Amino acid sequence: MKHFIHSAAAIMSGFVCLVSCSEQESDLLSANQSSNNQLSIVTHTREGETPIASVYLFNGSNAFVRTLQTDAAGDYSSASASVKLPAGSYTICAINSSGLSHFQLPDETTATPTSVISVAEGQTMGDLLMDMKTVTLTNGDNAPVDMELQRKVLELSSVTISQVPEDVTGVTVSVGSFSSAIQFNGTYVDTDPISCTFSLTHNTTTGNWESTPQQLVFPSIGRPSITITFNRGEEDTHSYTYNASAALSANNKYDITGTYTEVSFSGTITSQDWPDDPIAIDFEFDESNIVNNPSGNEGGSNSGSGGETSEAPEAGQLYNDYYVVSVDPANHTAVLLSNKFRKDLTQSTYQTYMSGIPKPQDSTGDWRIPTDLECKSFLSNPATPGIFSDSSENYFCYVEENLNWCHAVKSSDGTITFTLTPSGILGTVYLRPVINISY
Repeated sequence: MKHFIHSAAAIMSGFVCLVSCSEQESDLLSANQSSNNQLSIVTHTREGETPIASVYLFNGSNAFVRTLQTDAAGDYSSASASVKLPAGSYTICAINSSGLSHFQLPDETTATPTSVISVAEGQTMGDLLMDMKTVTLTNGDNAPVDMELQRKVLELSSVTISQVPEDVTGVTVSVGSFSSAIQFNGTYVDTDPISCTFSLTHNTTTGNWESTPQQLVFPSIGRPSITITFNRGEEDTHSYTYNASAALSANNKYDITGTYTEVSFSGTITSQDWPDDPIAIDFEFDESNIVNNPSGNEGGSNSGSGGETSEAPEAGQLYNDYYVVSVDPANHTAVLLSNKFRKDLTQSTYQTYMSGIPKPQDSTGDWRIPTDLECKSFLSNPATPGIFSDSSENYFCYVEENLNWCHAVKSSDGTITFTLTPSGILGTVYLRPVINISY
């Protein structure tokens, strides 16, 4: 595994180029020798790393065509292959093949771009770099397509818990949930999510409880939960859980560090990017985070931190005290509505107003004026906090790139009608911004 850490950054630079250079053409690699349409494939990695890659070809109907295995050139600095194909559209999935023995691949005869790659039974996760492109070949074509392999896994490098009480006889840390597999097209599979549990060892020199699992996993499904368990015997365990402030993403190495101070935990998750500088994510635990307490000692129960919920956001509901305008579950993003809003703003003051509103946790940008669809969405729900103090209200919104205002009228039967007007700034128009978050 130490060899993997030193070599991971080098593997990351590997990329596949569908270009005409140094190819080795053979009858074995030709799908249709009578065709004039040729794909030339060359793979590169840094010196000392294998340049060999597996390339899967699918036709325009997403049916499997064939695999190609690039062959190493004489200087072993690149590998290449070529194939002739009939005219048509093709999906090309390239996978660095140095760790494929760790994975279960689908049967080629039934494979499609959405077929699943998972960890093989009895194997631990290996490194996995992939990319996908589509190309259309016309008669006589030789289409160059560049593909850069992206790492699809992350590493849980180390776990350290310090200032553990002397009567604790064992410490375990569980992190999850993580995606269970990945499709050929690079989409992660969130069904049957997995968690990673590590048993820590007491370091008598430092007094810390430590583990260096260097465990590779697919990215987390939203913000993962981290659970620390203290054992003082078979029937005396105390577990504390915390929801991380951000998702754990591919191509990062994470160090989890926690400190127990009798009434609280504090610590960091350090993200060691391949190859950029580490990013620290701070978190705290206190006794309200305890989730089991069979010994009967004092302590509350909380699945999050700071009063936050561990549930995924749901459109039309509150999430961490903010109204949820919309949710994109596939990308684990959502749009939240500001609790603050005001009118009597001018063109020169509304940006300053938005910049002064505190952002919710996990925001991925700045407060912004909602689109017309977002505006209609939160005005259509009578459960939205703070709407319709009068029978009609006006809100700023964007229609494509044009600033408008939405005139909403609520009738006696609860029906709401909308009229969009190109904006001149009016003193009776509310600004109620929205913000994007990840979860």
